[in-house]
Amino acid sequence: MNRLERRLSDLRARGERGLAPYVTAGDGGLETTLAVLHALDQAGAVCVEVGLPFSDPIADGPVLQAAADRAIAAGTTFSGVLGMLARFREESQMPVAVMAYANGLLARGWEESCRAIAGAGGDGLLVADLPVEEGQEMASAARAAGLAPVFFVSPTTSEARMARAVEMSRGFVYAIGRFGVTGARTEIGAEAQAFLARVRKQAKNLPVAVGFGISTAGQVAEAVRHADLAIVGSALVQRVHEAEAFAPDIAGAAGAARDFVRELMKGLPACTPR
Repeated sequence: MNRLERRLSDLRARGERGLAPYVTAGDGGLETTLAVLHALDQAGAVCVEVGLPFSDPIADGPVLQAAADRAIAAGTTFSGVLGMLARFREESQMPVAVMAYANGLLARGWEESCRAIAGAGGDGLLVADLPVEEGQEMASAARAAGLAPVFFVSPTTSEARMARAVEMSRGFVYAIGRFGVTGARTEIGAEAQAFLARVRKQAKNLPVAVGFGISTAGQVAEAVRHADLAIVGSALVQRVHEAEAFAPDIAGAAGAARDFVRELMKGLPACTPR
């Protein structure tokens, strides 16, 4: 059981819920990303997703696509991101799950990619465009390297496919709380709650994270009715980018991230044993 699995297992045992922010590595520069990660840790995030920028992020909406474009234009590389992560790991034990697209990792090979991510201090791996039916090689390489492989389920996922995603995931299973790409703001209505209840039942003791569209404390509260983690991505990335654009300053970007996450955490309920 690695850092991510232990943290989420402990969270669930205490009957608590948590926030898992997402950041695009290299957006604003890797020094900004490093400062933002420390700020998220200080704010009380349970874990964080660090996205490797990719030129064709088909699962992402306009905000994260633009962030990836900025990061790539700034010269962000796989090795550069891992170097930044290794520096973060020297000072923090907050679990980090790396989110990537398959192409870049396949070019290096699953085993080499997973070893490199784990060696830099990563704890989990999500591959946005990797179907669970094709995920066995990634999952095996991740587990061998000490990473927790994480797979996705959505409202259209069949019971059999959901069972397979849960079986192959470690740390948590990622429930996509809406249809379409990331970033569109949404209320988590009755249909979405029924889906999340279905995931919770299927997942049993495996923690459930829900993302896509969360941007307010009220939405966080709705998201964690049947989930352990609320993932916030586009809203946080946009908030940090706007802060940096207004006053190009690493401390300002980090402060914006910390303040926003603290505001979102007001939506988390008190400890509620299950």
